[in-house]
Order: sequence, then C-alpha cells, then structure tokens
Amino acid sequence: MRFSCCRIDLELQIRKNLETRNRTRLNEINKDIPSIKALENDKAYPITLKQIEIPAPYYFEHGKMILRPANNRLWRIVSWCCLTFSAILSKLFLKFCSSTIIYGKEPFLEVLMDPKRIRPILTVSNHLSTVDDPLIWGSIPLRNLLKLELDRMRWTLGAQEICFTSPPLALFFTLGQVIPTVRGAGIYQPAMNFAIDRLNEGKWVHVFPEGKVNQTMDLLRLKWGVGRLMMESINLPIVIPLWHKGLDKIMPEKTENRKKQWIPILGKNVVIIYGSPIDFKDILIDYHEKRIEEVETRITITETIFRAMDELQKKAEVLENNSKSTIN
Repeated sequence: MRFSCCRIDLELQIRKNLETRNRTRLNEINKDIPSIKALENDKAYPITLKQIEIPAPYYFEHGKMILRPANNRLWRIVSWCCLTFSAILSKLFLKFCSSTIIYGKEPFLEVLMDPKRIRPILTVSNHLSTVDDPLIWGSIPLRNLLKLELDRMRWTLGAQEICFTSPPLALFFTLGQVIPTVRGAGIYQPAMNFAIDRLNEGKWVHVFPEGKVNQTMDLLRLKWGVGRLMMESINLPIVIPLWHKGLDKIMPEKTENRKKQWIPILGKNVVIIYGSPIDFKDILIDYHEKRIEEVETRITITETIFRAMDELQKKAEVLENNSKSTIN
C-alpha cells in the first residue's frame, strides 16, 4: 500500500511539473501568436513553429494529433493482421533469404509478453536502412507474435515524406502503427506528442534516435527527442536498446551505379542483438523534483543510451564473424 501511494504521489507530481513546464514553454514559443487553443484534457503540449500538415487518417482535434479509427473493431482487426503479416514476412526473409544470428532477445521477450506489465516499452536502435522496421521484428519468435494483442504491438515514428506520400501508403503505414513524423520540425511536433500519449497508455514505442538512415560505421549523435519521450512520460518506460548489422547490405542507399536500391538483396549476413533494459528511474525522479536541470537530464539520458548502443555494436562485430541462421 505504501508503494502504491508513493507511486501515485510521484505520478501526480510529474504530471503537475510537466503541465507547468510545458505551459511556460508554450507561452514562450507562441507569445507572438494570438490564438492558441487549450489542448484536450487540459494537457498543454509545446508545439513546433514549423507548419505541419497531418496526413489522413490522422487529424488534429483541439490541438492534438488524433487517430480516431484506432477504436474501431474492424480497424483493430485489420491493423493486427497488417502488423502480424509484416512480422511473419520479415521472419521468413531473415530465415530463408539471409544468414541471420539473433542474440539476447530473451529479456526483451520476457518484458514484452509479461501479462502483468503496465509500464510502456521504449525500444531504441540504430538505423541502417528503410527496411529496418519491420525486418528487425522478424527476430521475435512466431509463437510470441501470434500471442501479441494489438495493444502490445509496437508503434514507431516514420518519415512523413517517405511513408505518407499518398492515401494508400498513408493507410497502409497507419494500419502498421507508424506515426507520421516531419523531419526538421523538432522534438515538439505532433508526432512526438502522439508517441508520448502512447507511452502513457502503457504501449510499446520504437524509435531510431539517430533521426535518419546512417550507413556509416559510426553511430551518430542521438537526437534529443528520445530524452523528451522519457522525461515527459508519466508512466516510466522500460528502455531496451538494440543493435543490428547487415541490413545496409540488404537495402543500400547507394549502389555502384549511384542509384538507390529498391529491391532487397538476398544472401547477406545479418546480426540482431538485444541489450539489457536501462533504468532511468533515479535520474527522472531527480529531474521531476527539480534537483537537476532539463538540459542535463536530456544529455544524461541520450549519453546513457548512446553508450549502451555502442557496446551492442562491439558485440555485434564479434558475433558477425561466426554468424549463422538462428531464427526460431
């Protein structure tokens, strides 16, 4: 009972601090804009100054990005089928069209499949190609995929200029729980607010914190958006890092003739390695109790995730030397 009371008190304090901080930032950003409507549920998210057009079936309502069909039973059935079918195709590709080794997935699966879990999951990984998602989720065993309910399947941020360029594409990726994200619009855009709402509902969100496809050998500096997802989530996420290697060979950005590859290349070696969950509870408590500043908290979160991903990269290099297919 004492633990429950402490948790409720902490959540109330976090909510109060976030609303105060966000309203202050909102006023600073929009001091020259006369008409800013109050947001739904009295939740004042800061907004970006960049003009953003939300693609259907997403839309704005009271200043928030909404996906109303998500509550429709038929939509939920089709969405589950879309996500499950994509993951199964990815599994078949990894098993029969490439040489794949998967390492350390058990702790992630234990968290993902825990029926008593109420905390959200935030997975982070490097971004090698446009097929990273869904291919990396082909690493989830089939028996687990078929047991997942829609509310436990992943949401992810996807580039709006790539995934939402036409109504059919927009519908497909929305059914696949992809959130339209505008590059260059910053960490206070509607997509980030939408992702925070999903985390607060206890759902699973995956992000590529580098912010773009990176086919070099070096991990790029992580964007601060991942810090905001942690700092403004009332329901503290379980953070699980991943590293994958070889998908840049399957879908290279540039080929010998300098053109982008649009068809996956078969027979490449792939390594997917899961890290241990990262606990940010202490630093987030310090932040919400105002013992450390916002910038310092963001830097600490992003640097911690960066170090975890860097360690996974080194392990992946070792595993690749003797990689072989281990798909269940």
